[in-house]
Amino acid sequence: MLRAVARAWSWRRQLESGAATTIHDIAAVENVTDRFIGRMIRLAYLSPDVLEELVIARRPSSITINDLTEPPRVF
Repeated sequence: MLRAVARAWSWRRQLESGAATTIHDIAAVENVTDRFIGRMIRLAYLSPDVLEELVIARRPSSITINDLTEPPRVF
């Protein structure tokens, strides 16, 4: 989980700094699909409270990466 969050933050910084202009650029460098980058980069936008629990407190959680990266459901 921590590795995924760190990668997402790295990609976010690349986009914000201009080192990469699109997620397609990042996907090409990482040798993954742009869809994967788009899904995983959501981890870089988690609320501070969630990040604190995952990264700082390192408390075990039943939440998976898939839970955090799935698009919200619209009913």
